[in-house]
Amino acid sequence: MSKQSLQSFWLISFSIKLLAVIMTCISLSIVVGLMKYVPLAERAEHTYYYPFWYTLIISILINLALLLFLILPLSLIADSVLASLKMNRSISKVISTIVAYFLLGVGSALLFSIFVYRMHAFQYAGPYQYVVTTTFVFLLWQSGLGWILKKIRKQKQQTSTG
Repeated sequence: MSKQSLQSFWLISFSIKLLAVIMTCISLSIVVGLMKYVPLAERAEHTYYYPFWYTLIISILINLALLLFLILPLSLIADSVLASLKMNRSISKVISTIVAYFLLGVGSALLFSIFVYRMHAFQYAGPYQYVVTTTFVFLLWQSGLGWILKKIRKQKQQTSTG
């Protein structure tokens, strides 16, 4: 397999990565907002509940910071490392990508806890799981958008030549 085909398989354009960041941020924020929302019929008296839009905006801000400042730069490094590996079988490519992005998620969670100057910021396992989940959702969006773009380019190429 040539270096050109390895780079085209592993390296995804930065615009696709940015679009994947936005889509990950919006999709996870909607899920978090829906999970935290309490319908009017189930609300207790004399208790304040945050509105859905407030939870959505706060979640978007937190996810956007996490994705732009930790996961996106580390994914560029992970993709370049994956592109430098020589693997022949597609299953080994998939497994190495999953392992790389899992390590990327754990590393992002550790870096976040260092940035907030609290190693006990993740006293419980929930935030680590959230960051790793965010990383895998980013990988899914990135892979899906890259696949769609590849199909569109292939279709345009076939229509222009044929």
